[in-house]
Amino acid sequence: MTQPVPTLQSTVNTWHCDEVGHMNVQFYFTAGADATRIYAAGLGVEGPVTTRIVHVRFHHELRAGDIFSLSTQTVGTGETGLILAHELYNRGTDTLAATIVSRTDLAPELVSEPHGTLSEMARPRSVGEHSALPLLSLGDEMAADLIPIYQGIVHSAQCDADGLRQQFIMARFSDGAAHLWHHIGFDRDAMLEARRGTVVLEMRLDRLADISSGTVLVAKSAIVEVTGKVLRFAHFLFDGVSGDLLATGEASAVLLDLDARKTVDFSEAERAGLAPFLMEM
Repeated sequence: MTQPVPTLQSTVNTWHCDEVGHMNVQFYFTAGADATRIYAAGLGVEGPVTTRIVHVRFHHELRAGDIFSLSTQTVGTGETGLILAHELYNRGTDTLAATIVSRTDLAPELVSEPHGTLSEMARPRSVGEHSALPLLSLGDEMAADLIPIYQGIVHSAQCDADGLRQQFIMARFSDGAAHLWHHIGFDRDAMLEARRGTVVLEMRLDRLADISSGTVLVAKSAIVEVTGKVLRFAHFLFDGVSGDLLATGEASAVLLDLDARKTVDFSEAERAGLAPFLMEM
């Protein structure tokens, strides 16, 4: 059976962190992509590795100054190639910070040993293993009802041989999240004054097409479900000119007490305020 091998080792810098005070989700996708490339190099693969689907579960926060490392192993074969599981540990506390599962285009024959087993901590919990989101176009009636969260352009520095890198696909959703929360009634300044923030528990990113430099991007989102403390979102990234769907994301998020660093419930008033924004997907 394949065993986990050390891949990425690094540190959380201040510019990796957001207003909640922990490493922003986009940099977990960066870590997973880098670990995938390092693992592939160990298999003798030269050049880029394409990953179409990435699933991340966030277990403990990483904050500025934290040191971390990833270990990687194969855990199966998907439709496009090898499935890699990465475990990201805070090395200062020796705690599991995140699990990242990458569905790659690496050829299955690169690994001759039996695959490892995906741990329970890495298995999908509040976000499905496979997307059930509709394949919308920007001009569709349903797309018109989505909440606009981002519009911008792809810069060459954000691209590799496959086009826009995972980090910067995820960044469109992450950077747009503040617009989404504001739209549904969670004003940033009021939340910070109340010492509350938002935190993602789990996320899956589906890359549906390569995205080249110069592409105009439009991101839109919907609230799919409110269950207990958890709010589930669906994100759609479109080509702003052709209207084609380029990527989707699904996430579950909660409110966070910024002092206790613990999740808190939505109030009854907040739940009532969320109801008009729910969309069935």
